[in-house]
Amino acid sequence: MSQKAPQTIPGPALVAVAILAFASVFSTSSQATPRPLSDSEMSDARGADGTILANLANGGGSNGLSSGLAAAFSSSTGPSLLNAAEFTSALQAAGWPAGVPMPGYDGQPVMQTKVDAGPVTFSFDLSAVLLSTTGLAYNGPSMGTITMRDFDARGTTLWVWRHP
Repeated sequence: MSQKAPQTIPGPALVAVAILAFASVFSTSSQATPRPLSDSEMSDARGADGTILANLANGGGSNGLSSGLAAAFSSSTGPSLLNAAEFTSALQAAGWPAGVPMPGYDGQPVMQTKVDAGPVTFSFDLSAVLLSTTGLAYNGPSMGTITMRDFDARGTTLWVWRHP
């Protein structure tokens, strides 16, 4: 019969020292304080290449949210292109104070769309939205389905411009 060698179990103090040593090796000062990203860093992180918009636009049947919102915010006349003076006038007509610059706007042309679509009812599965917009698959319990009944965006004005 062979005898087993006695096992040594480290005490709590030794475990605490090991954890602290491990943490100090893998921590850096850059992780200590979060900082907000600049506009260019945000664009570089995700979306500057249009992948988010492409995923929303191409969601089709797999993403009821994008197809429902596209139907709700559609316009029978399509967008019109505004120059800086026309955009300033449109902002003031909407209630923007005269002489106050719009953050992020530097005089570039603006596409203006006036929504005239009727009310839309649509349903979407949150897991499908997550997958189609971020590429992340969720394999847990159902996140649920949301139904929007008679979603009405008529009269909404959308302004879109590209940041330089």
